Amino acid sequence: MKDTQLYFWKPLMDRYKKELSMVAEYYNRTIPPFGDIEKEATEYADSIYNNFPADENTDPATVADFANDEGIQLYELLDTMKKNHLLMSVSLLCQIWEQQLIKFTLTELRHFLHIQNNSLSFGDAKKIFELHGVTFEEIASWNKIREMRLLVNTIKHGDGESARKLRKIRPDYFELDIIKGTDTLELAGAVLLDSYSLMVEEQDFRSYVEATETFWDEMPERAYSNVDAIISAFSKKK
Repeated sequence: MKDTQLYFWKPLMDRYKKELSMVAEYYNRTIPPFGDIEKEATEYADSIYNNFPADENTDPATVADFANDEGIQLYELLDTMKKNHLLMSVSLLCQIWEQQLIKFTLTELRHFLHIQNNSLSFGDAKKIFELHGVTFEEIASWNKIREMRLLVNTIKHGDGESARKLRKIRPDYFELDIIKGTDTLELAGAVLLDSYSLMVEEQDFRSYVEATETFWDEMPERAYSNVDAIISAFSKKK
């Protein structure tokens, strides 16, 4: 029976944390254009009103209403873009963390097993960690990471099983203070087409960054299993 191990080499863990922190840096560098969308929309409406090709028959009130409607439409568009930028940053963070996990698992297993390709699901990687005594449910950062994964699945698929689970742990993501008792995702009908579909805030994104970085800090230096246990576990899945 040949032993296997997952070696959580500290310089590698530090590199993973740096990669995750770069998602936050990406967000910080790309969010400024959305800094004052209300002002941008107001200036756009004013420009339409002031430059409207009016003549003696033009009703100023009608022009004002038209310019105001155009400003509102621009604001709603920019607000949706801003929210989608936040949601896509969360998705990017989640995908990077999952890819780190899968790549790490494959790299470590190849020291002991012949693996032909890079095809490994998140669930399989999680199972391999568990076979080495690392149970995600016992890790402090896991609850927040699980929440992030449910959110990302909801962003991708809309109202479904992940959204149902997410509602139980983050009901505030589906609530508007001004409309009590209304489910925002049900009201919007789709995630990326309405800025009010999910009430995710920037502080939520930053908490996910912290959780994914903490995950690698929580790993032991080494975790052990054996080839027979791994082969047996995955043979049962077939």
